[in-house]
Amino acid sequence: MYRELYASAQKQEPENRWEDTVLAQSSIDAIEEKLLSAGLPVLDSGEVVPTYLSAGEDFASFLEAVRQGKQASRELISIRRSGDLGYRLFTCEDGQLLVYSMVASITGDADPVYEVHSVLDWELTDRGNFYYSIYPQWDKHYVAYTLIRLEEPDKGLWELNRKYISAGGYVGSNLFLTDWTEEDFAALCFNDLWEYLYRYEHGKQFSPDEYAYRAEGHYFEIPAEEFENLILPYFDIDRETLRIYAGYDPEGHTYPWRQMQSNELAYILHCYTMEPEVTSSRTNPDGTLTMTVQVISTDLKTDCLFSHEVTVRPLEQGGFQFVGNRILSQGKQGLPFCQPRLTWPEAG
Repeated sequence: MYRELYASAQKQEPENRWEDTVLAQSSIDAIEEKLLSAGLPVLDSGEVVPTYLSAGEDFASFLEAVRQGKQASRELISIRRSGDLGYRLFTCEDGQLLVYSMVASITGDADPVYEVHSVLDWELTDRGNFYYSIYPQWDKHYVAYTLIRLEEPDKGLWELNRKYISAGGYVGSNLFLTDWTEEDFAALCFNDLWEYLYRYEHGKQFSPDEYAYRAEGHYFEIPAEEFENLILPYFDIDRETLRIYAGYDPEGHTYPWRQMQSNELAYILHCYTMEPEVTSSRTNPDGTLTMTVQVISTDLKTDCLFSHEVTVRPLEQGGFQFVGNRILSQGKQGLPFCQPRLTWPEAG
């Protein structure tokens, strides 16, 4: 049904020769729309909003039948970034929920891959998120749970998510993990924001290969001009105050930045996924915007690992400044590890 669309689709060559060619999102959208118009149960993806099942109510009815132990089944179709076809059949047989899956190559250069698994655990949350697991929780070679959204995401809120929240991060940065305001930046670690804002500005990961490294402090030296030009526009803070908070070295005219190592991610930090979702927003009398953010963790099967409130100041020509952050709630896991990296012990 979509072979002609695939043939004319805009394709992007991967950076790694071992990876597949990927389609532009506009081409994937066209393919999904064609299949949806034919009445097929297609997972609808997008540039801004996360993938969701447009036939979510029907799938929720199926899950209710599963709860009641009834014989029932539902199909799901997804178009992969490569253009390949993904297929899943969920079926309740003798009280056991099973999922049959298949991936078929659109180019025909590989045989379809078929699998069948028992669903070991599943849950449908009040927010319409269906989590299911097909692997034992102790087996860390695989993801703990898979998430299928059964409700259409709010495009306006997800646009706020893309524009503001995606500029920061939750791993090795306390921007969203501690209370602070622009009246007192003492709790905020500017150094750990370096690679997050670099990625947001340049659309690629920061590489420190050409920067000087201080082994005794376990950090790279970022030239002050580069550091200040990136950080200052996002905060209502003057250069001298930033230098006090961010450990400016007047001799080398640099700022320290510590790169996260893989063993630190495994042992110092957490080992579960986090995905922020803006659930509400309000415009304040002073023109600032305050957003409530709930952090989903698919690995932990929870819609709200913790929540926080972020305030930003929109600026002319599309820019903005972070104004403050406030923690609202947290679950039994608590908040992720958020001590400034320059205080971490040496990686083992």
